[in-house]
Amino acid sequence: MTQRDHRRTKLILKIVGLCLAIGGLCCTIVGFADMFASTRAGDMPELFFLLIIGFPSLAFGLMMTALGFRRELTTYAKNETVPVVNEAGEELAPAVRSVSQAAADGIRQAGTKTCPKCGAACAEGLNFCEKCGTPLTKTCPVCGKTVNGDAAFCGHCGAKLTP
Repeated sequence: MTQRDHRRTKLILKIVGLCLAIGGLCCTIVGFADMFASTRAGDMPELFFLLIIGFPSLAFGLMMTALGFRRELTTYAKNETVPVVNEAGEELAPAVRSVSQAAADGIRQAGTKTCPKCGAACAEGLNFCEKCGTPLTKTCPVCGKTVNGDAAFCGHCGAKLTP
């Protein structure tokens, strides 16, 4: 489909859709007016068929018109949405930076142990704290496995460890 055919189709959708919607609205109004007037007088509505014609015509007309104006509606929605998203991004940026910094710090500290006595960060392979000399590991008296120095129970056999 060429650009010219596309523009022509959109124009037809806009014109026919608008005409159908206006016609459907008129039929619906006349049908309701007749129905309410007949109800007051105690008669049967004579123009009820206009409601049956009017509602679908109104709906199809509005759909055709919306299809004809689809690019314009989408462009408008984009122009209204993008500034809001950009503003929200600017407001969220400090929080995102804070969370990413905390994650980076956690990754950096993953290869360290914390001294149970003074709280200093110690390298993973050390057995004693470089600041206070506290043992960073213990040996389980039951199974003989090495566990963290601040552990209260052995992670291998479950035995209670002495402080």
